[in-house]
Order: sequence, then C-alpha cells, then structure tokens
Amino acid sequence: MVMMLFWLILIPRYTIENIVAGLLVCLGALWFSSELLIEEEQASIYSKKGIILYFRYVYHLTIEIVKANIDVAKIVLSKNMDIQPHFFKVPLHVKKDLNKVIYANAITLTPGTLSVDIKEDCILVHALTNAAANGIEGSVLEQGIIELEELG
Repeated sequence: MVMMLFWLILIPRYTIENIVAGLLVCLGALWFSSELLIEEEQASIYSKKGIILYFRYVYHLTIEIVKANIDVAKIVLSKNMDIQPHFFKVPLHVKKDLNKVIYANAITLTPGTLSVDIKEDCILVHALTNAAANGIEGSVLEQGIIELEELG
C-alpha cells in the first residue's frame, strides 16, 4: 500500500493505465521480495493479532515517552535538581536478539534513561533518578515485546 501510494504521488496523470501499471509493479515487487521481507517463522507477526499488538506497543511507548518527558522537565525546571544518577542492570526476559535491541532502544527513547550495553541476560542502563530506574523492570514495554515474541 505504501508503494502504491508513492506511485500515485509520482504519476503525472491519473489514468487507468497508470494506476493498473503501478498496481502490477507494486504487486510484482512485493512477490519478488516476499522471501526477504517475511521469514516463515515470523509470518504470524504480520497477522491481524500481530499488527494489533504492534500498534498497542507503539501506543504504550508513546505514553511512556510523554510521561518521562514531563518528569525530566520537572527535574530540569526545579531549583534543587533532585537527581540520583546511577547505573543498574535490567534482567532480560526476551529471547531474540532483535527484540533485545528493540527493548534497549525503547529504554533509550524514554527521557531520563539510557541503555549502555546489552548482555545475554541483562541490559546495563543509566538512569537519571530512582523513579526512572524503578519504572523499567517489568514495564509494559517489556511485556509488549514478550507478547510479540510469543506470537512469532
């Protein structure tokens, strides 16, 4: 659908021939690249349930980013800068390497925390405050990734 939308933006005139040609080219490109895009073992992620879980994960990630932004803004704007910077380890309950990276990136995207290193069984994280550190382990973001992993 994205390729077809891009095609519709690029064509100079909307004629039946242009639209059919674009549709055929898009379907052909999808067919030829389907083995590159979708692996057999991960095909269930692209199901209706997988797409719903993905959008739910993005929703929760957005909420967490907004909440963390507000918390960090309060700290920066306060007079006493009440921070407790420290490193800690977050145990990993996800198994696939890609999902570990996705989780580490989600931690880094959330203001006040930064993923420093990924090991086999944990992520080393730097947190600006104790509250930021306490909200990571067992978070809704980790649960969302685990649900997606179990699906695929």
